[in-house]
Amino acid sequence: MSERSRSRSRSRSPERSDPQGHGNDGGQSNGDTNGGGGGGGGEEVKLYIGNLDYGTDEQRLRDEFQSFGDVTDVFLPMDRVTNRPRGFGFVTFSTRGAAEKAISKMDQIQLDGRTIRVNESRPRVEGPPRGGSGGGAGGGFNSSGNSDVKLYVGNLAFDTTEDTVRSTFTPFGEISDCFLPTDRDSGRPRGFAFVTMAAADAEKACTEVNGMEVDGRTLRVNEAQPKGASRGGGGYGSAGGGGYDRG
Repeated sequence: MSERSRSRSRSRSPERSDPQGHGNDGGQSNGDTNGGGGGGGGEEVKLYIGNLDYGTDEQRLRDEFQSFGDVTDVFLPMDRVTNRPRGFGFVTFSTRGAAEKAISKMDQIQLDGRTIRVNESRPRVEGPPRGGSGGGAGGGFNSSGNSDVKLYVGNLAFDTTEDTVRSTFTPFGEISDCFLPTDRDSGRPRGFAFVTMAAADAEKACTEVNGMEVDGRTLRVNEAQPKGASRGGGGYGSAGGGGYDRG
């Protein structure tokens, strides 16, 4: 999505074109400068770098990772609302060997006062499981014909904020409501949210955001159901005051 690319702070090698989304790009290899031979010579690998200090910038990441091999791309996603770093980034290596070496050496080390997490970024899932996004018995998306549709957004990182959720969905239309349930006892986020939008906007958002990687987690997005609604494998209405209630 073009909106997503505008929210990123990016540093890349001039020879490469800008990759789309968070998937691994199969593309050009400038040669393995630090091992990783075999069948991985031409395979670019994108790494997720989590728990970054907000002061860590692109050049700092490049300096730390380029000792393991040819770094072809670095970017730090920015919050659309505050324009502040979101505390994670992505580093792409030209070879799998270099990427695996970086994971083994950099995961769980201290960088700028934070213990960072380093692992391979998973390609984005193309589109939602359409059979699972329908509402009601046997219907498709918004089978009841409501003007507004509430979406269930699952597998959120516990440190994902409401602003981040909103900034992820606003490219598809106006959000009338956004709610992140919290645990009644601890007050901590429960790892899911509900976003309400106009029906057409919600359907497009469901298609585009389902499978998107946000704060290091691959989101699950489908149509939320009212409490008591029957659905196989759903149960969103009973999740801690979720569904169409706030508790």
